[in-house]
Formats: sequence, C-alpha cells, structure tokens
Amino acid sequence: METKKTLPTRTFWQRFKTLALELYEFTAPKGDKKVRARIALAFVCLVAAKISNLITPLLYGASVDLVNGDDGFSLTILWFILGAYAAARLGQQIFAEAKQYLFARVAQRAVRGAAMQAFRHLHRLSLKFHLDRQTGGLTRAVERGAKGVEFLLTMATFEILPLLIEVIFVSALLWYLFGAPYAIITFTTVMLYAYFTMRVTEWRMAFRRRMNQADETAATKAVDSLLNFETVKYFNNEENEARRYDKAMRDYEDAAVLSRTSLAAVNVGQGAIIGIGLVLVMGFAGWDIQAGRMSVGDFVAVNTYLLQLYLPLNFLGYVYREVRQAVIDLERMLGLIEEEPDITDIENAPALRLSKGAISFKDVHFSYGNRPILKGVSFDVPAGKRVAIVGPSGAGKSTISRLLFRFYDPQQGQILIDDQDVRHVRQETVRAAIGVVPQDTVMFNASIGYNIGYGHFGADQNAIEEAAKLASIDEFISQLPEGYESLVGERGLKLSGGEKQRVAIARAILKQPTIFLFDEATSALDSRTEKDIQIALDKVSKSQTTLVIAHRLSTIVDADEILVMNDGQIAERGTHADLLAQNGLYAVMWARQSDGFTDVDDNAGNGELSIA
Repeated sequence: METKKTLPTRTFWQRFKTLALELYEFTAPKGDKKVRARIALAFVCLVAAKISNLITPLLYGASVDLVNGDDGFSLTILWFILGAYAAARLGQQIFAEAKQYLFARVAQRAVRGAAMQAFRHLHRLSLKFHLDRQTGGLTRAVERGAKGVEFLLTMATFEILPLLIEVIFVSALLWYLFGAPYAIITFTTVMLYAYFTMRVTEWRMAFRRRMNQADETAATKAVDSLLNFETVKYFNNEENEARRYDKAMRDYEDAAVLSRTSLAAVNVGQGAIIGIGLVLVMGFAGWDIQAGRMSVGDFVAVNTYLLQLYLPLNFLGYVYREVRQAVIDLERMLGLIEEEPDITDIENAPALRLSKGAISFKDVHFSYGNRPILKGVSFDVPAGKRVAIVGPSGAGKSTISRLLFRFYDPQQGQILIDDQDVRHVRQETVRAAIGVVPQDTVMFNASIGYNIGYGHFGADQNAIEEAAKLASIDEFISQLPEGYESLVGERGLKLSGGEKQRVAIARAILKQPTIFLFDEATSALDSRTEKDIQIALDKVSKSQTTLVIAHRLSTIVDADEILVMNDGQIAERGTHADLLAQNGLYAVMWARQSDGFTDVDDNAGNGELSIA
C-alpha cells in the first residue's frame, strides 16, 4: 500500500510563500544571466503594456468631450486623438505579446528544471521508497507538479501581476484625476472581491483534493492492470478490472460534480460585489456631472477604467482556484523531492578501488522493520571464485544480493569488496563493479539492441553484437525481420523467458563487471533453456568473482563453495560432494529435487544434470 508523506498543517499563504522561493530557484537559477535578463525585459514590457492600457480611456474620454462640444470641433484634432488612441491600443498589444515571447522560454525551462529535479531525485531514492509507492500515482504526481510550475509562472506573469499593477495604477489615476471616493471604492471593491474569492475557494478545495485522490487511484489501477495484462487474461478478470477502475472513476465523478456545482456560490457572490462597486462609482460620477465637476468624457473614461479593471476580475476566481490547485500539485511533487533516501553516501565518500573483486560478509544482521532476515551471516567469495547460496524460500538469499548491491544497509556487520566497506565508498562505484542477471528480467519498451546496450551506454554496435554472441542470442536476433532494431514490447513481453534471460546476460557482459551476481537467473525456465543459459553463464563468468543465488541445485554443483541458508543463518557450507556427505539440509534438498532429475546424455553420471 502506498504511504503518503504527511505534510505539516500550514495556511495556503505559508505554503505559497515556501513554494514561491522554490519556483524562483527553478525560474532564475543562479549564474544564468540570460534568463534573468529575459525576466527583467518581460517585466519592463508588462509595465509598458499597462501604461498603454491606462492612456486609452483618457484618450477615449477626450474624443467624447471633443465631439460633444456645443461649438463644434476640429476634425484634425479628432483624428490626432483617435490616432493616439489606436497607437496606445496597438502598443498595449505589442508589449503584451513581447512579454509573452520573452517569458515563454523562462517558464518552459522552469518546468523542465522542476521535472528533471523530481525525476533525478526519484532515481536517487532507495528501493524501500519505490516498493512502498505505486507507479501510476507517483508519475501522475510528478506530471501534475510540473504542469503546476508552468501554470503558476504563467498565471503570476500574465494574470496576477498585471492585475495587481493595473489596480494600483487605476486607483492612483482615479484619485489624481477625479478624487479619493473613486479610488477608494474601486480599490475596496477589488479587495472585497479577492477576499471573497479566496475564502470560498478554500471551502471548495476539499472537493478538488477528493478529485486528485480519485484521479491518482484511477491512474494507479489502470497502470497496474495494464502492466499485468497477461495475468488479467489468464483469470478472465477483465470485467473485475473494469469494475475497479469504474469505482475509482465514479469517485472522481462525484467529487467533480460537487466541485462544479459549488462554483455557483462563487459566481453569484462575485457578481454581487462587482455590481455594487460599479453602481457606487457610476453614481458618484453622475453626481459630479450634475455638479459640473466632471464632463461626459470623464464619465466615459471612468466607466472604461472600471470595465477594463473588472473584466480580468471575472477571471480571478478561476485564476485563484487554479493557482490553489497548482500549489497543491507542486507541493505534492516537492514533497517527493524532499523525501530523504534511506541509503546515502558518507560525506566525501571515495570511489571503490577495485583489484580482483573479492567479497566478504562479516557478521551481517538485517531486518525488514521488526522482521529479522539475516542473523549474523559471514562468508567470503575469493577473487575469481564461484560461491553459491541456496536454501528454502524466505531464508534470506535474495536479501544478500540486495545488501551487496547496496539497496539496503545492514543494521550490524560489514560487507566488503576488496577489503573496503561498501558503506564507506560511493554507491554508484559499487554498482558499477557488479553485473547482475536477475530472476525476472524487466526490459524497456524499446529495441532489443537498446536493451542490450543499456549495460554500457555509448557502446558501439560491434560491442553489442559481441555481447549478444557471448550470450548465445545473436542467432535469434539475426532471424528477426528488423534485427537489433526489433521492439521487445512492454517489459519485454514479445520475448520468451529464455530470450529475456539471454538479453540480461548480454547486458551484464557488455557492462564488463568485476563481479557477477546471478540471482536465481534460471529458476523460472524450462530444463533445456535452463541448461543452455547455464552454459552461457558459466562461460561469461569463468575466472570472474561470482555469487550465485540458486533455487535449482543442479545449476551450482560445480561451485567452489555452496552456502546453505536457513532461517537467516548459514546452516551448512562446503562443496557439493562435502554437503551430500554431511547428510544434512542440503542432502535433503538434493534428494527432494533429484526426483525430477533425468539424464540428458552419456555424461549424466559426471554430475551433468537437468530438471525434467
């Protein structure tokens, strides 16, 4: 089950202030003078656009007064005023478009920066985090967070900041030209409108949170179901999956309906506030005209200012709602970025210095939560030797591989590679030294050549083909219509189990590791495929330090040493012959499995066995 990070209870503005600082980091990175210059020029264009917008009502009012005069008017002067009016309107449009042009790259670079930071951080997090999370909801949270960055920047630049500047400019101009009442009423109306919108939107956000939760749940169920397409088909559970998905979508539908219908309260309240403000201002204007303190042109100018100001106010509710939602989405993504990995390098950790790749486990204890898995495990894998680990399910075999790869750290004891504690060197250098062939090979939905080349990015085609040849998959690839460019499908579903394992072997070979780790690499295969792949594994790991975690004992009879795990401890150790002679747990396991062993050729008596 997904565990969600609990964020401290803070007001919207507290969260907005915190996120604004984060946004600034994404938008104007330190040292990037070009981006900062673009932002400065965009702000200049914004102010110029608003000044142009302020001039137009005055010119419009002057033209009305001119044509409304009792003694006639000069057509030349009228053309001059109308030309200035048109130029101001055009200037407003030009400056507005220039602002968008300058800021477009800034906003998109911030989106890219935020998404990349989240993506990189998710890869830095520990295995435990990803086991606790569901991929569908996680990717949706990052996607919405990145879009939230774009929306916040766009709205802040093109809606909120221009509106704030315009309110200040209009109020100041009304005060200067027509008196304090006009400025006070206009400013008060805008503030009441904003306050009402924010308070009601806070109430409505509960519905948006429910929508988000239902959306993540639906996405998670959809991704999970599609990733397990074959399992769904095996058990004829298409309708059951559809019902689970429909339930999540029904929850989203209910929350969306509540969110939409509650919008009516917002719209009615906003309309009432604007209507009252408009009536009061125009009433004062009419009174001043009657008293001879204002002309008809002034009346028209005041009305135009109010319309220019109140028109964007109609979108304030939408802007605030979306900004509020974007803050929640961005906060969710930043919450992921703030997750601390369980496995971290010590400060100034050096790189692993490899010689021959000798491995040592010294009194290693490890628990998953309160469940002990390893209880004082100690063993050595000498350089160039092969050591196998066997035992019943749950004995701790795969945990050893995860500890070696440093997906986890032991609570007690040491894991050494060439006498260096893996906790005291950089993680990536430990992982670079180990080539893994896992039991379940998960592949990218790309070409088979890409999946082999994933072992060493930058490897040329000759190196990829040589690795495929060593893994005995080159003949299969040559028979494909598109060869190495053939797509393998989601998770490699177009390939058989044996073909996927050969790709995994080729990928490990291409990595050219010092240490090989085979984690039950053949346990899910048929006997013939298992034997073929076992031959390939033996060939590529010859004279290499190799740790084999095995389920089928027939695959490790030639190991230099076999460790028998039981209940988190090494119960027995020795060669295959030694362990059979001990007549202990290994001998019991061998006897149980050997019921299925059959001779495959004349060399069966020499220990060359296979599972029938």
